[in-house]
Amino acid sequence: MNLRDEGCILRLSPLGDYGLIVTWCTREQGIVRTAARNARKPGSDFTGRLDLFHECELLYTEPTRGDLATLHSAELISPRLPLRRSLLHLRLCSYLANLLLATVEPGAPGSEWHTLMAGALDYLVTEPPLRPAILTHFEKRLATLHGIFNPAVPAHAALQQHFAHLPAGRAELLAALAP
Repeated sequence: MNLRDEGCILRLSPLGDYGLIVTWCTREQGIVRTAARNARKPGSDFTGRLDLFHECELLYTEPTRGDLATLHSAELISPRLPLRRSLLHLRLCSYLANLLLATVEPGAPGSEWHTLMAGALDYLVTEPPLRPAILTHFEKRLATLHGIFNPAVPAHAALQQHFAHLPAGRAELLAALAP
């Protein structure tokens, strides 16, 4: 069954000689992994459309087994090019994406995951990532969506306690974000 959705790209991994595994945070289906066959071949229909943090309208077929759907098309909505203006932007966006992927199961429905991630990326398109509050606010919203936020406990501690494997590098990122 073909599905049409809107999503932002959180991770890209090679698939064979020319393909890509694209991990999306979609509006309708949550975290979705798709196989984009021949995406890295010159002249591919996917050329210029599949890159980190791009927002696309995608058409894909649900997997019959496993969790890897087949991507048929991706129409670029927003490339979010300003995120590439500094290494700090990319580090922060990558950390947020990896944090979301570490805490949300593939196929967990709900537009709240997409709203959170797309909102953070869109905010960072216009604002410099020079405050640790950007990261801590994202963690607080993520913990709230998971139902584990407690005002007496820092959100990152609640996430760490609930989810065993969170991305590394938080302390270094906070130090880089400090004014």
